[in-house]
Amino acid sequence: MAPSETMLESAAYGRMRAANPSEFVPRSVFFTRDGGSGIDRRNSLWVKAALVYESITGLHVNDGAKPVATSLLLRLADACRSRIHAGQPPQTKISTAVSDVPKEMLEVNPGASPNVVAAQNVGVGGNQLGKTADIPDEEGSDENKRVIDAIFLVVGFLRRLSKAAVGIRRDAVDEGFKSTHMQDIVTDVIKLENQLPLKLLLDVVDHVEGAIRGIAATPSSEFEELKKFLEGYKLGFTRATFFDDVVRPFCWYYSPFFNRQLPAAAAPPKVADGQLLDNVGDNSETAVRTLLDFLHDSVVPVVPRAASEKGTGGGKTSRMPTARELNRSGVRIAPGEDGRAAVEFDDTSAKLRLPALVYDFKLATVARNLLAREYEEQSKPVTRYFQMMNELVEEAADTRILRRAGAVRGGGTSGTEVHQLVKRIDGYATYPSVFMAMDVQIEKVRQFHDKRMQNFLVRYRPGVIWASSVAAVSVVAIVAARRNRG
Repeated sequence: MAPSETMLESAAYGRMRAANPSEFVPRSVFFTRDGGSGIDRRNSLWVKAALVYESITGLHVNDGAKPVATSLLLRLADACRSRIHAGQPPQTKISTAVSDVPKEMLEVNPGASPNVVAAQNVGVGGNQLGKTADIPDEEGSDENKRVIDAIFLVVGFLRRLSKAAVGIRRDAVDEGFKSTHMQDIVTDVIKLENQLPLKLLLDVVDHVEGAIRGIAATPSSEFEELKKFLEGYKLGFTRATFFDDVVRPFCWYYSPFFNRQLPAAAAPPKVADGQLLDNVGDNSETAVRTLLDFLHDSVVPVVPRAASEKGTGGGKTSRMPTARELNRSGVRIAPGEDGRAAVEFDDTSAKLRLPALVYDFKLATVARNLLAREYEEQSKPVTRYFQMMNELVEEAADTRILRRAGAVRGGGTSGTEVHQLVKRIDGYATYPSVFMAMDVQIEKVRQFHDKRMQNFLVRYRPGVIWASSVAAVSVVAIVAARRNRG
């Protein structure tokens, strides 16, 4: 079972969810695990259908196109599920309300299944089925719902994100998601409750193009106007390129830390444990991994075993001095740019390299879900990082020092936004959290700082500077007064 699945079943997650619903409870996109109310799930279906329709056709979905978009997604899910389970007929569950669809509606749409026709006429102006309270479960079985969710993720969202992330800055990608509606979708995708297993995503990648072309080849007046789009559709990536073309841009965009995007073909398409994506179904542990798991892997520093075990004081967790204290003791803070939660301190040059935290609209959601994912693990690099940040930024003035050094990016110049966010996130972290490689570096910083602060001139530098300034001014004043007399 994936770490995210384990955490979802715990009482600790229930407490986190209740305390921070905006970071854990989906707002716009509900996946099969927790579909919310019937109205939530129906609205979510329309959101998914709209993004899939736009991805396939390049056309914006208005109210008039909403029924066709919903029908297309439902038909595509039926076709994909049948191809994934080759030889099996569609198993979409049809409620009594759907089976009672008037015969004339089916005659108008000869290529459509009853549940698809019902979807076209439910909750839409001028519908012929009556009240929206009698909405059938047009998505079908739980398995069909999972396929719908996977199609939305692969075709509607990941394809859009991977195309937007090619060769541009991260904040430029945000420009494409600047509406509140799109920002809700972006944050919903990373939430623990909306994670789908890798195997299902790859199954959809394998079959969705064929399913779309199959729909185009089926005689139907329903999608006649979309036929040219369906016939020419290209997903843009395959199972073999999924890691480089999709997972890597996804992790680059969602990472809480600034990182430079790596070349698309910099690594073979393997997952974290080295299992080839072509054989992912042969490894039950790899098959259940999720995008949140991959994001977590991408921010964990790669530490040699010998270095991680060396430690200081058997895994001692030391308190990091504040940014102002480090500034006083002569520690120079510099940003890391590899996107990992790595802390490095060189006591020779007194340089402390920290991950560059990116403050944006999704940081709180990403951070809290990463913390929840590693809640029950022994090693907690992301949790330890935010605990360290909580110690570093005692006040907004500390945040301003980190911002000037490049260790914090985004947010207002006052530093208040980042300071408050760090305090809120750390409030739900587990203490003490251990990540040996980071603990070793923090202890080195602590020892250097304490040693420097034993020096009288360093420890009382502000007072010494003030006293020296007063003395200098006094000497100048005395000299000037004597010259005036003479």
